[in-house]
Amino acid sequence: MIKNMVNKVKEFHNDDRGDVVQTAILTAVFAVLAIGGYVFLAPKVKELFNKAGSELDKGSSYSY
Repeated sequence: MIKNMVNKVKEFHNDDRGDVVQTAILTAVFAVLAIGGYVFLAPKVKELFNKAGSELDKGSSYSY
C-alpha cells in the first residue's frame, strides 16, 4: 500500500505540466505533516525532558 502511494507521488511529480502547482501541493502536504508531527510529539518530548531534569535535580542533592 505504501509502495503504491510512493509510486503515485513519483508519477505525479515526474509530470512536467503544472510544476508550480505540484510543488505547492507537495509543500502544503509536508507542512501539514510537520505541524501534525509537532503537535503529536511536542507533549511527549516535553515530558521526557521534564523527567530527565527532575532526575538530574535528585542527583544534585547526593553527597559523595
